[in-house]
Amino acid sequence: MLFWLQTLIFAAQTALALLVSYLMLLTVTAWRANRRTEPLPAVPQHRFLILIPAHNEEKLLPSLLDNLAELDYPKNLYATHVVADNCSDKTAVIARQHGAIAHERHNLDLRGKGYALQWLLQRLANDPHDAIVILDADTVVSPNFLRVMDARLARGERVIQAYYAVRNPES
Repeated sequence: MLFWLQTLIFAAQTALALLVSYLMLLTVTAWRANRRTEPLPAVPQHRFLILIPAHNEEKLLPSLLDNLAELDYPKNLYATHVVADNCSDKTAVIARQHGAIAHERHNLDLRGKGYALQWLLQRLANDPHDAIVILDADTVVSPNFLRVMDARLARGERVIQAYYAVRNPES
């Protein structure tokens, strides 16, 4: 009886050790793959629509729009559109002051980000673009953000999720 118990404990320990080893291997592999940087194409080629759904975001929006104005990407290859969704503040005015194209939407029956984006996408369906970027007003992007997205699209990727961390509204 003791032999079987020892064998069972040894088997459980071996299985646990293999599982931990496998997880460590996955972690190290993912970490190393994440550290590789690829050269960016010398000449950007994709046209982007940057969409920002905003509801009463007059305090956060200027920071994002100023951030987007500093992108390391040709200005003629991206356009920034803000949909001021049922706003009671100066979101649309501020968007225009910071160089974005502002679209004002007023529909109290269909409220929220999803409806605002659907409405804006329908309005922009015929605008020339290769890709669409959707950002929240509390977002900050790296200066090379569109360059990296351009490189990924050039590799044939069709859907790209960027690293996303929400900024503290008090900062």
